[in-house]
Amino acid sequence: MKIPEILIVETVHQPGSLARVLQVIADAGLAIEHLTALRRDQGKPGVARVCLAIQKDPAAAWEYTALGSTVAVVTNGTAVLGLGNIGPLAGLPVMEGKAALFAELAGLNGVPVLLTETEPKRVADIVSGIASSFGAIQLEDFAAPECFEIERLLRERLAVPVLHDDQHGTAVVTLAALINAARRTGIDLHASCVGQIGLGAAGAGIVRLLRAYGVERILGTDLNAAAVARLVAAGGEGVTLEALMQRADIVIATTGVRGLIKPQWVRKGQVILALSNPDPEIEPLIAREQGAALAADGKGINNVLAFPGLFKGALAARARSFSDAMLMAAANAIAGFACCGDELVPDPLDKRLHEAVSAAVRAAAADSAVSTAG
Repeated sequence: MKIPEILIVETVHQPGSLARVLQVIADAGLAIEHLTALRRDQGKPGVARVCLAIQKDPAAAWEYTALGSTVAVVTNGTAVLGLGNIGPLAGLPVMEGKAALFAELAGLNGVPVLLTETEPKRVADIVSGIASSFGAIQLEDFAAPECFEIERLLRERLAVPVLHDDQHGTAVVTLAALINAARRTGIDLHASCVGQIGLGAAGAGIVRLLRAYGVERILGTDLNAAAVARLVAAGGEGVTLEALMQRADIVIATTGVRGLIKPQWVRKGQVILALSNPDPEIEPLIAREQGAALAADGKGINNVLAFPGLFKGALAARARSFSDAMLMAAANAIAGFACCGDELVPDPLDKRLHEAVSAAVRAAAADSAVSTAG
């Protein structure tokens, strides 16, 4: 029996093609020896038909290749979490870990891409040159302030979604935690005074998303004057660390400095998220003993809650970019999954969470007109 040509064209050239082909053969009751015919047809003329279809309509690549499930995990290793500037090769295990999480939690193919370049325009040139191999780009462990320029350049140049996870993944999970903190404490998040300690990649991303969410009063502190200037330009107020602790209803810390927040600075009723890993700026237990209404660290409030579903939803929508609406939809989905428990955020290993985030992101992409899916 001849393998139907339509099965070759529409089955072989899709993600997980071998498994799909074997299932087609089983469903059709075809003998295993017909795999030889399939292999012959796949090489010629089958694959040629697919190539020509993509040449005629590049969007067909989303149907007949793994493009729609493949994410580049790009790093130059200049700001690896907890380790600093260790270089791209030493950072490879982190990228492989991200790829494994993409596969396990979202069914996506994460491909580590290591760059030895640090100059923003050159990084953008390299990534732009290989971007056609991927449905989306995740930037990982790029140091500030270069990370801001790299992401900006890539978003301007590419028609696929680009996300610096250290900025926006952190911002999404932080917003999710704050939404639930507000529910549990009765704080009006929009009317609260939020203090951001540390204005690097993570801190800047948090401030930007909170502003988009409608939080107007944001204080910030950082040893880097340029970072404080960026905060002020974004509508925030630069203050000292002590002043921030005195004035803020909600305190978020992303400095990487263990024990930075002194216990005596904690005010009764504050919400404190000390997110640095592996060691927080203040231990949550100590903060609660000093009167904090809620306190948490970066072990639970972690990017793994966000990035698998963010990218799966963006790819499903064939989004051209990540909009603020997509990020806020992800935060609301994460918060909703934990709204009935004792924790501010849900279990990151619950695959239903990532499906919920993906669905919310896909819907938001359509609503914000960045989706190109039919």
